[in-house]
Amino acid sequence: MRILIAEPDTMARRVLETALTQWSHQVTSCSDGAEAWQVLQGQEAPELAILDWSLPNMDGRLVCQAVKQAGPSGPYTILLAAPDLQQDPLAGLEAGADDCLIMPVDAGQLQLRLKTAWRFLEMRRELTAARDQLRRSESMDPLTGLWNRAALLGQLAQEISRSKREGTPLGVVLIDLDDFKYLNDAHGYQTGDAVLREVTQRLRRSLRPYDSLGRYGGDEFLLLLPSCDFPMAVNVAERLRAGVAAVPMKLERRTIPVTVSAGVSAISSPMEIRDPDALVRAAETALHDARPPARDRVGVAANGSLLNVST
Repeated sequence: MRILIAEPDTMARRVLETALTQWSHQVTSCSDGAEAWQVLQGQEAPELAILDWSLPNMDGRLVCQAVKQAGPSGPYTILLAAPDLQQDPLAGLEAGADDCLIMPVDAGQLQLRLKTAWRFLEMRRELTAARDQLRRSESMDPLTGLWNRAALLGQLAQEISRSKREGTPLGVVLIDLDDFKYLNDAHGYQTGDAVLREVTQRLRRSLRPYDSLGRYGGDEFLLLLPSCDFPMAVNVAERLRAGVAAVPMKLERRTIPVTVSAGVSAISSPMEIRDPDALVRAAETALHDARPPARDRVGVAANGSLLNVST
C-alpha cells in the first residue's frame, strides 16, 4: 500500500518508516498536520494515513475529519492516540478516524490494523467497480456497447451547455443504415444484429476520443462532435459513410454490402440553439433528404443553420 506517516517525533517516525518499508509498503512521511492534509489531497494520494494526534498546525483529529468531509473515497486513516495525554481513542473515532492505535505502537497490532485496512479498501474498490459497472450498463445499449438514447441525449444537453459556456461549435450527425429492414427480412435478425455490431466498430475507428457515439434507436446512430463547426462535421460524416461502404461485410459464408446515409447539423454560435431537440431535428431533416430513393450519401441542414429548420 501507499502509506503516509504524519508524526512530529523524529524517532517514532523513523521506527514506523522502517517497519512499513520492511513490510513492502511505499512510505511518505511528514511531521506537520497541514502538510499531511496537502499530501492527502494530491493526485497520487496515499491509500492509508497514519496520523499522530498531536500534529502541529492541524492536529490528527482535524486531518481525519477533513478526510471524511472530502468524500467517501478518501484514504483510510489510523489515528495514534496517547491516553495519558487525554487523547481518548473513542473521541478520535467520533472525529472521523477509521481506526485508532494506542501509543507506543505495537508492531503486531499495527500489522493487524493494516490487514484490516487493506480488506476495507479492497471491498470499497470492488463496490465502486460494481456500482460503476451498473451505471454503465444502465447507460449502454446491450447490442452495440454504445451509449443508449437516454444517455446520449443527456450528453447532448451537457455539450450544448459547454458550447454556450465556452463559445465553441458543436456538430451532430445522425446516421441510418440503408435498406436495413430488407437486410433483416432477407437474412434474418441475427445477421441484422451482426451488421449493427460491425457498423459500430467501423464508425468507432474514425472518431476522436472525446466524440460521443450512441445508438439512437433501431438502425440509427447519433454522433456528437464537440468543437466541430458545420464544414468539419460534414467532413466527418463523409469519412464515416465512406468507411462503412469501403468493404462488404463478411458474415459467416455470406458477403453483404452495407451502406449508411447521414444527416448533419451544427451550431457555430451558442446563441443559435435554444434546446437540444432543435439540433437533433435539424439532423433528422437532413437525413430525410439523404434517404431513399437516394442512399449511401450525406444530407445537410439548409446552409448548415438551425435558423432554417422549423422548431
